[in-house]
Amino acid sequence: MMGSGACAGVRSQLGVYLTGAIAPPDRVVLVRHLAACEECRAELAGLAALPALLRRPSSRAAAEAAAPGATAEVADGPELGEALLSRTLRRTARRRRRRRRWLLAALALILAAAAGAGWLVRPAGPPASDPDRGETVLRTTTIGGVTVLTDAEGYTLYWFGRDTATRSACQGSCARRWPPMAGPAFEAIGVTGAVGEIVRPDGSLQVTYDGHPLYTTTADTGPGQTRGDGVWSGGGQWHKAVMPGTPERGS
Repeated sequence: MMGSGACAGVRSQLGVYLTGAIAPPDRVVLVRHLAACEECRAELAGLAALPALLRRPSSRAAAEAAAPGATAEVADGPELGEALLSRTLRRTARRRRRRRRWLLAALALILAAAAGAGWLVRPAGPPASDPDRGETVLRTTTIGGVTVLTDAEGYTLYWFGRDTATRSACQGSCARRWPPMAGPAFEAIGVTGAVGEIVRPDGSLQVTYDGHPLYTTTADTGPGQTRGDGVWSGGGQWHKAVMPGTPERGS
């Protein structure tokens, strides 16, 4: 069980996590917390049941479906309405309990699979004092026989030929097409090479890998794509970030 402060921060993110709108760094922190906190897992399971309950028909609609043409009698009969409401509430409670148990079991399996897949990661250096910081996670995947560096969602990371080890040359409209990878970063197990950060002109941190600032691209519409590799844009050429020792790795 985690501290109440950590739980409060995580629970404020559960809604956006369920809708899929949570940012990748926040998702990593939340998944790591859920793996260790049974109370927050139960809270997530309860929230996950709400959308289905909100979509349930009203008691009047249920009565109409059960007995077409008898709407007026149902609406004017308080006793029948109360009985119908009572049955509906009992059925809802039973279904919610069953769904809650199922969700808790499913969440436990998902967290176990996430740990095996590398979602739960080790830090690149000594453990930080605050376990709920929003670090970016670096992972790897194999695309076309090449081991490529990706973000936590599996999107390919790129480096820009005009950049230096301390400065990004991609600003303004370029950064909208090639979003910088926000720092600081965690390394997933299996990631080799030097991981660091630079400070962008707006004061934000950007992750670097072997001296190259890292980016994703809006050209990739899903994980496992490398549509930005070899593209000339922003006055220079873009390259996918490849692990050391791979034949296609850039300098």
